[in-house]
Amino acid sequence: MTDRIPASLLTAVTDFLRGHPPFDGMEPDALKFLAGRLQLSYHPRDSVVQSPDQGEAETLFIVQRGIVRVRNADAHQPAAGAWIALRAGESFSVGALLERRPVANPYIAAEDTFCYQLARRDFDELVGRSPRFHAFCTRYLTSLLQQSRRLLRMQCSSDVGEQQTINASLRSLIKRAPVSCAADTSVGAALATMKAQKIGSIVIVSAAQQPAGIFTRGDVLDRVALAQLDLNAPIGSVMTPNPVALPAEASGYDAAFAMARNDCRHVLVVEEGRLLGIVTERDLFSLQRVSIRLINRTLAGAADAGALQQAARDIRSLAANMLGQGIAAEQVTSLVTALNDALTRRILEIEMLRHDLEGITWCWLAFGSEGRCEQTLSTDQDNGLLFTSAGGTDAESVRGKLLPFARNVNRALDECGFPLCKGNIMAGNPELCLDLAEWQQKFGDWVRNPAPQALLNASIFFDFRAVSGAAQLAETLRDGLLALTRGHAGFLRMMAQNALLVQPPLGMLRDFVVDDDGAYAGSIDLKTAGARLFVDAARIFALAHGVVGTNTAQRLHYAGTRMNLSADEISSAVEGFNFIQQQRLRQQVASPQGAGGANRVDPDTLNEVDRRILKEALRQARKLQSRLALDYHL
Repeated sequence: MTDRIPASLLTAVTDFLRGHPPFDGMEPDALKFLAGRLQLSYHPRDSVVQSPDQGEAETLFIVQRGIVRVRNADAHQPAAGAWIALRAGESFSVGALLERRPVANPYIAAEDTFCYQLARRDFDELVGRSPRFHAFCTRYLTSLLQQSRRLLRMQCSSDVGEQQTINASLRSLIKRAPVSCAADTSVGAALATMKAQKIGSIVIVSAAQQPAGIFTRGDVLDRVALAQLDLNAPIGSVMTPNPVALPAEASGYDAAFAMARNDCRHVLVVEEGRLLGIVTERDLFSLQRVSIRLINRTLAGAADAGALQQAARDIRSLAANMLGQGIAAEQVTSLVTALNDALTRRILEIEMLRHDLEGITWCWLAFGSEGRCEQTLSTDQDNGLLFTSAGGTDAESVRGKLLPFARNVNRALDECGFPLCKGNIMAGNPELCLDLAEWQQKFGDWVRNPAPQALLNASIFFDFRAVSGAAQLAETLRDGLLALTRGHAGFLRMMAQNALLVQPPLGMLRDFVVDDDGAYAGSIDLKTAGARLFVDAARIFALAHGVVGTNTAQRLHYAGTRMNLSADEISSAVEGFNFIQQQRLRQQVASPQGAGGANRVDPDTLNEVDRRILKEALRQARKLQSRLALDYHL
């Protein structure tokens, strides 16, 4: 039964629409157009609202009251979790309308349900009238994520104030025209210019205004004063060549990340290769007590556990602050990993002075989330050592020298807030301090004999990455692993089978399947039942298609392209994963350090936008699992 909505109720309809995305951000004229063309329909329990046998879709449905359930087209098994429940404010058949096709599966009223209906001709006009609705239709998850981040920034605006600049383009952050000079300018003249302009750095440029180097106030002591340099010497002889430079449209985050990776406090801004300006660490973090430069300075000068522990606390504080600004999870976890890598390298440098490792070629490996550059704020250690036995020295002798060194590093990391791994996945474990041949043998045994423990090991150790030392050893190990796994389809099939044991916690009548007992009743484990689903699928795709990188988003991009997935499919999967990571980070900021619920969320506590995105993100995980099931006939 369908009825035209009386004009007297249009205000109520408009108010309803404003309470749900994407209509809450729709342009006023478009919203008025939509409300005026909706019809209200009633669907008794168990009745078919829309089905494939009705032919090409002619109607957009918006649930007004009740529940509509639909069998997931990508589900690989007929389980309760294969159904999707749509509730008030959610719409369906957008894809079918855009693609001029029937819906893929029946939509059934799970209880007495009312829906607003919009005819195809009005749907097409609305897409043309409203850029907001057009974006929603074509990039559903992306538009919701943008709204989620906007809400987060609004909620945190009183705390972060002007720190929103980290999201801005570098062009907008330039405070003044850059001060530069030629390479043959005398040191004395360059210093006089710096003093007159009251600046801490000067850029050395070519005749075409292309940056060649930079000279800062910090260089004066070592390179001029202590070196007793003749002030008539050219500035090019003491400049730092090849300064860090980024294009004008790069973001403040890009500059912050570059500063972290290169341990610098200035980033040059260029346009078509020519110097446009300079962005400093102060420009990015003027209101922030903790800065990347401060952390790097603390790490560089750290000689004891106390200084390292302070740096570790500052890394977590910086990450929490950036998260509050609405910075994307992928960027936050990348920055956390980069700074934690620097912390680890400093610990390694300190411990190397206390141990005789002369003549040993070694590489410190990171596994798990650290190996994927996806460290969150609540993580333990997963590391190992890879070395070569040269000059006739046997592996056991080299291992005897490396193990005390590795155990001291593990203890220092523990003191800095990275707990010792309960499963002993640490370099101080003799079974994980191996030469290249031993690691290759271990990987080969797991692939050729994929017992349950071997599959578990593979899910951890195959995500390895070099943190410090001889990185070429890790590259050799990676090349051998990819050649091995691509030749053993049976192993990949068993990994896929193992990955499908955990299903996305999506309900048939309720939006989510939550834990129903214990201390965490009513919540979802976003690590085990969320992020892991993406990580496992991406790992298998990468191993099957020879993708070298370990980062989940990168694996999905590169492997997805080789699998002929559409750009939208890949983007939606990556965005779904990143949203779940962002929710994990938010929970970890809110939870006490080490709290058991740091990766858990109660869906009922989420706002309407985030709740819907979580549901869509889990659907994306289900699609990846369905692809695994299809590829390996599971």
